[in-house]
Amino acid sequence: MRWSHMAVAGLLAAPLAMTAAPAYATNTGYGSAYAITAAGPVAIPPTTTVSSAGRRPLSKSLIALPANPVLHARALNSAAWAGHARASVAELALAKAQLVAKLVTATCEHGRGASHLVHVKLGGHVLAATPRPNSGIDIALGPLGTATGMLNKQVRNADGSLTVTAIELKVPLGPAGVQTISVASATCGGTGSGAVDPSAPDEHTPPNGNGGPGAPGTPGHPAAPAPKPTPVGGELPVTG
Repeated sequence: MRWSHMAVAGLLAAPLAMTAAPAYATNTGYGSAYAITAAGPVAIPPTTTVSSAGRRPLSKSLIALPANPVLHARALNSAAWAGHARASVAELALAKAQLVAKLVTATCEHGRGASHLVHVKLGGHVLAATPRPNSGIDIALGPLGTATGMLNKQVRNADGSLTVTAIELKVPLGPAGVQTISVASATCGGTGSGAVDPSAPDEHTPPNGNGGPGAPGTPGHPAAPAPKPTPVGGELPVTG
């Protein structure tokens, strides 16, 4: 996928536009988010990490991940403020696993979460755009083995906050090992969160269902460079 600089700039600005008019007077609690993290042949610490209990959004964006041999992503965004968090990643690709995505987002608003997957394919399968909470996937990747994971993962934390991770995967890459990735993670909670328990885990959602692995970080600042990735030595929800 080739995107113009203007298109990428628009995606970087999108989370700010979405948070332009919250009801600040009623916001309580805290939020935190990050766009992506990974472990395995390529290790990527939580990137575009933000955390805030303020009444106005704290945001962080990155045009693209630093070059690495496994995982590629552009327009990484995170935003957090009292009781709210949002994260998104565009133009995601893990070529060996036939994983491509136009846009992946996660939102958490006062204890309620949601994920949205725009044109996401894994192993040639189109994944559901709005997977149910905790939708398990199990996808054969030919000689590489089987990719496993969860879409719209929602976990209630000990403090009552909710963590939503849009995509969490373990992908075998042959002799290189197993690559794990978590894409678009948002956590919200605290006083006045109105917490609602997510649906019970559904380890393997049947094909054509409505269904569908994240840690909050510390406050960040816009335009800070992401840490450099470090190389180290069926059942699924579908659409159509």
